[in-house]
Amino acid sequence: MKLNKRESRLAVITLIAVLIGVTWLMGEPRYEEWQANQEESELLARRQAAAQRLLDQTDALDERLATLREELPQHPRDADVTSQLLRNLQQFADQHGLLLLRREPEPEREVGDLYELAITCTWEGELSALVHFLYALQAQGAIVDVRQLTITPSQGDPSRLRGTFTVDYAYSRSTPAT
Repeated sequence: MKLNKRESRLAVITLIAVLIGVTWLMGEPRYEEWQANQEESELLARRQAAAQRLLDQTDALDERLATLREELPQHPRDADVTSQLLRNLQQFADQHGLLLLRREPEPEREVGDLYELAITCTWEGELSALVHFLYALQAQGAIVDVRQLTITPSQGDPSRLRGTFTVDYAYSRSTPAT
């Protein structure tokens, strides 16, 4: 069987078309897999760079943590911190003209070597008294945080407000000397 020029060209073109089709059918899933691997590789490289930046900041963060730990008040292991914090909170409220109607301390929580105490208060007063009171609390630094605050107008007197807030205190406990 002898093929003329035209038939041999058509055979070569058909063979090339079949090879391209088979290559495309077999290569497309691998190409998509390769693209997915490239994207994942880029994502991992970005994550690694971010993790390295955080690791490079370790010394500065350790210094800040040490500074914050030094600023934390330290109480003896057997001292009643709740009553002292309730007195301090009442003192701040009295200084700024805020009336604390009810103060409810939650149980003390131990978080590692730190302790937390939350006090939920119901209050009444004017807006300026509340602002000055909250500013005085926040000026104490990292040891005090106002977690939740609600404000509603008081019935009968629109200049007075009432609501609740929750104050979180952080402190450490010292071990008794033996």
